[in-house]
Amino acid sequence: MAPASGGSTDTTAGLADIDARILREQVDSMMGTSWSGAIAAFFVGLGFWTLSWMQTGDRGALLWAALLHSCQLWRYLGCRRYLRTPAERREPQAAGNWYARALLVNAGIWGLAPWLFFPADNALVTALMMLVLMGMTTGSIASLAPHRRALLSFPVPVMLGLSSAMLWQGDALHVFMGVAALVYLYVNLDFGLQQHRLLTEALRSRYEKEALAKRLEEQMDITRRANIERIRFFASASHDLRQPLHSLGLFGTALERRLAGRPEQPLAHSLMQCVNALEMSFNEMLEVSRLDAGVIRARSQPVPVAALFRALDANFGPQAESRGLMLRFRPGTHAIVADPQLMERLLGNLVHNALKFTRQGGVLVGARKRAGGVAIEVWDTGVGIPAEEQSRVFEEFYQVGNPERDRAHGLGMGLAIVRRLSGLMDIPLSLRSRPGRGSMFRLQAHAASLPAPDVVVTDGAVTTEQAPGSLCVLVIDDEAQVRASTAAVLEGAGMKVRLAENGEQALLWLRTQRDAEDPIDLVICDFRLRGDEDGLGVIAALREAAGWMLPALLITGDTAPDRLQRARASGLPVLYKPVPADTLLRALQRAVTPDEEV
Repeated sequence: MAPASGGSTDTTAGLADIDARILREQVDSMMGTSWSGAIAAFFVGLGFWTLSWMQTGDRGALLWAALLHSCQLWRYLGCRRYLRTPAERREPQAAGNWYARALLVNAGIWGLAPWLFFPADNALVTALMMLVLMGMTTGSIASLAPHRRALLSFPVPVMLGLSSAMLWQGDALHVFMGVAALVYLYVNLDFGLQQHRLLTEALRSRYEKEALAKRLEEQMDITRRANIERIRFFASASHDLRQPLHSLGLFGTALERRLAGRPEQPLAHSLMQCVNALEMSFNEMLEVSRLDAGVIRARSQPVPVAALFRALDANFGPQAESRGLMLRFRPGTHAIVADPQLMERLLGNLVHNALKFTRQGGVLVGARKRAGGVAIEVWDTGVGIPAEEQSRVFEEFYQVGNPERDRAHGLGMGLAIVRRLSGLMDIPLSLRSRPGRGSMFRLQAHAASLPAPDVVVTDGAVTTEQAPGSLCVLVIDDEAQVRASTAAVLEGAGMKVRLAENGEQALLWLRTQRDAEDPIDLVICDFRLRGDEDGLGVIAALREAAGWMLPALLITGDTAPDRLQRARASGLPVLYKPVPADTLLRALQRAVTPDEEV
């Protein structure tokens, strides 16, 4: 019951605030128009009593004039005082009540006119009196419509005074005019009250929308803060989990190589299969983070579809054959505008997904001209996707038909990466599927204007023998396990390794080794070190101390977008933990070989 009570209290407070704002707007509007109304009423009153006194010589007109102009002066000074008060110090409730009372007094004075100097025998003055009083009533409706009490305070006394004076005369003509005055009052009040309701509802609607927009902005702000906290939390958690996984992979690789040819080698091989599966899951999540952070950029160029399909056939052909599935490619002679590496990654995810959910039949990957471009389509004879699920398959961690989260089906990140890569390259992606019949994913790419040369889109595996074995490498990481595992892999490749946990130790090693036979040739540095120290600053300090552009690799386990962007913007080769041993050795070779692109 407590939450309901709290919600009711908040709603009541919100309505009270809206009512207060409506009242303030109504009073401000009424007071704002009082200036022009006061000027008009002054001259109308002045002309009215002057003409009446000149026509009848009745001194009652002079008494009435004194009362009227004294009241007008009082109203003028009160309105002026309110309008000159700063908005935050105004009291609309009190001001509205005062103005209604002032109007009531003013209206009473106007209503006294027929009783003080009614010209029963002068038709011209009688007509003038009716014209003036009825005109004042009508004119007041528009200016007083915002405030209901004020609206009733002026017309009623004026017209009742006029009507009663007419009825008091007793003859048929005056009785008719008295009744007509009452009807006129009713019509004007009905119109004025309708205007009041319309204005009030318009103001209420406006302020309710403003309150709703404010609450929506507050909720969006809460959501933005929660999203920032979520990103920060997962970035920290990812970094902390990647550190031991990175070490585990490097230790496992070193162990597998040392046990080569021994009875224990199958155990080490099984261990590395588990580590590789875990690394693949982390790398999928990291790739999504990198895409969201804008770290990965598409470098579009003409790409022959045949080159992409050859790479896919080499990667997935053996897998399809081992499962008894057909995998066919129909590239034609088409070329498209795309980033070759990102396009291969995108198509690889689609083919992998198709093979994973196909039990019999096979997968066809083809390209054809369509809608002025080239459509690349991946067809499969798999389980298919229900129509109600098709809009969700591109969400992170969502998998059709895997509520138990069987790890054999992956994490559900493949199609999320596909969607991001297609958006990055501005290649529209669509899906058609029928349960039990299969699915078709289509990419609508721009056709290349010129034939494209063959593009190498995959790197061959780098073995230990390819790594430069004569290097002296300085490894900087604040985690002892990471330093030890990295050293095990590098020393196994025949390199000399020096270890440091921070920039100070690294500078000491650099100075110590400068004049030795094996000076530092290359630096491997973690991006996030202890305290405020980071790898970019440490590498810059080492290069300044060395006096030359000492080759360096930056390794990071961060997934926070701002850190990924900083790492990318540094211009240094960046590796993302967990780093397989072969990838690390290949990166070392590229870093020390000027002709190789990093």
